[in-house]
Amino acid sequence: LGYLVGFGSIMLYIPIAVRLCRQKHADGLVMSTWWLKICSCLLSNVYFLRKRYELSTYAEAVVITVETFIVLLLVAYFQKRFAETTFWSLAGILVGAVWYGLTIAPEALVATGQLGSAVGNVLALIPQFWHNYSLRTKGDFSPLTAGLAFTGCGIRLFTTITLNNSDPVLMLTFVLATAINGALMWQVFYYG
Repeated sequence: LGYLVGFGSIMLYIPIAVRLCRQKHADGLVMSTWWLKICSCLLSNVYFLRKRYELSTYAEAVVITVETFIVLLLVAYFQKRFAETTFWSLAGILVGAVWYGLTIAPEALVATGQLGSAVGNVLALIPQFWHNYSLRTKGDFSPLTAGLAFTGCGIRLFTTITLNNSDPVLMLTFVLATAINGALMWQVFYYG
């Protein structure tokens, strides 16, 4: 089941990336959403790697991280953010933080980072929600992306219970992620 979620996650942000390439702009996406999403993804990857969990319990996290990175780069490209010092400063901070998390960070801090990932994932969608609400549009989120995110998080609740002994940090992470993705899915269908 874990590998099935990993396979399904391949389609999570691909529709957004394809739409951006096709329309040649990223006006419907908010840059801060994608910075917060990549931070959230990286915090989760560090947690899973440091805990040495089976790949099947976090395969989709790796795939989603790559997809999020691609969308971040596409949004930055179309919004002409590569020339900004802020973009490269944030990238450098992320690289340093990941290195620290994978090597010498205390376990308690890594667990706190995973909780931060759950909060970050929720906070990441707030600017996008506001953008969509203000313009009365679904933005550039696809119904497929919203549906897969909601379903995948629900399945991850089950796999966390069965494969990771109901790890409380992961349970909170996936409960929050299921709720926020459900809310975004409602907005995409409502405005779409």
